[in-house]
Amino acid sequence: MFPRSFAAFAAFLPLCIVSLPAVAAPNQPDTLTGQSPAQTGPVSATPSSISFSLKEVGGGLGYEWGKGTLHYNGKDYAFEIGGGGIASLGYIAVKGTGTVKDLARLDQFDGTYWTVKADAAVGSGVGAAVLENQYGVKLDLKMNISGAHVGASVMRLRFRLLPEKTDKLAAQ
Repeated sequence: MFPRSFAAFAAFLPLCIVSLPAVAAPNQPDTLTGQSPAQTGPVSATPSSISFSLKEVGGGLGYEWGKGTLHYNGKDYAFEIGGGGIASLGYIAVKGTGTVKDLARLDQFDGTYWTVKADAAVGSGVGAAVLENQYGVKLDLKMNISGAHVGASVMRLRFRLLPEKTDKLAAQ
């Protein structure tokens, strides 16, 4: 009885985690850093977005890989995605788009992004995720999914700009 109850609880737990945005009064210092909003550094006011495709395969451990394009300051930059998590079974193909928030400099896009995820899919469907990297850059993703997959895990995905393709796209 205990293992079945624990498995149900463990599968439900990722769905319970909710992230609430912090709201501060205007021009008040940040309670963690003591800095006023003017001191915390520039954040890009330019809307940035990404489009991507990736695949995930799982047989206990899950692995995701793919590629995409970052649309930043009027230029396109190619990137690759790789990473994964635990407790994954099946195969899915994903195509998606998303907004990029708090990207002050292009070099802050490269990094390791984390998210908690729980999914089950057969056939096709849609999904959404919010990821954040070590620089505070957030990706708000909307996805179209096809395949058969079940999983619940903490995902770690590495996004890396591709130098030669980035230079070619930026030159256009």
